[in-house]
Amino acid sequence: MNRGIGKSELLAFIVLAMVCAGLLWPYIFGRRMESRSNMCDFRLAALGFAIQHAEANALRIPNYRNLWQPPQFIEEQGMKANRIVGWPLLALPALGLEPQNEIEGYSIQSDNRQGEYTKLFDSFVMDYSESAQSQLRNTYLPQLVCPDNPPIELEQDKPLPGGYTSFVANGGLPDAPRGNTSAVLVDYPANGLFADDPHLSGDQVGWNEHTFQSVSEKDGLEHTLMLSENIDSGNWIDGKPSALLFHWRPVDPIPEGVHVIAVLDLNEQRGAGRGKDDMRFARISSNHHGIANAVYASGRTDRLHESISPRVLQLLMMSSDQEGMWPGTSTPISSIQKQSKPTD
Repeated sequence: MNRGIGKSELLAFIVLAMVCAGLLWPYIFGRRMESRSNMCDFRLAALGFAIQHAEANALRIPNYRNLWQPPQFIEEQGMKANRIVGWPLLALPALGLEPQNEIEGYSIQSDNRQGEYTKLFDSFVMDYSESAQSQLRNTYLPQLVCPDNPPIELEQDKPLPGGYTSFVANGGLPDAPRGNTSAVLVDYPANGLFADDPHLSGDQVGWNEHTFQSVSEKDGLEHTLMLSENIDSGNWIDGKPSALLFHWRPVDPIPEGVHVIAVLDLNEQRGAGRGKDDMRFARISSNHHGIANAVYASGRTDRLHESISPRVLQLLMMSSDQEGMWPGTSTPISSIQKQSKPTD
């Protein structure tokens, strides 16, 4: 006689299922975390390619802040803050495109493909109306967001914010307040990779000579960081330096008379500065366990461990170790040991 499944058998099955789920959960959860980190890495690689594309078109490394106003507008009406836009704008024409490595003779300089956001880019840089500004501000771009650092509006089921990003650019040392005694660029190219728009900083020297080619001839593209994660970054539409860049904290004695803003270490005080205009939080940080994704000027991605030596990070951020200067001065960062940059 078939009596079916009894309570004891059902209970045993439930217990067995719970045990199996408990054993498999760490694996499933770990795979989910790895998948999100891999997607973050993939988006960084695509963003790095888009910046390379922008550099090839402009024949110089893009600025981290950009002023999109005709000179006559500035002369007649003054500088409008709503036309200051962060570096992701320059990536829009090629955002989402992948390198065509399989095509013989391919080069970025000859790549005429247009990405899905080319029209958005054109509408802003060629149209100075309020409607063009509004369209850019209201467009949410998932390619600029690490899945482990989504905007809080996503959890609150609110409209996603235009201009949100969780990636930042290599700004080297924090800026020094500009004064009449400044002898070199406030954003000295050798200290990092991205510099300010000369219309905004007032510096006009050597900008067109700062290219990926010039970096390759100094420290090398493989050894110079370009972009990374930062969970405290902000809105690139607003063009605030603290939300657009990551900096390094000097490990060498700072010369007398030189002022360098304090910067937190990698992942230090994680998430504490979101939404604040505070340069301390312009650093590499992530919600991944123990690591943060970054991409080099060559396009190679990497995962930096949060225990990375401050000196190693400092060297990886400088585009020319031998030419580094304390910001706002002509004082060389001479205490940096003359050594080759590590590759990992």
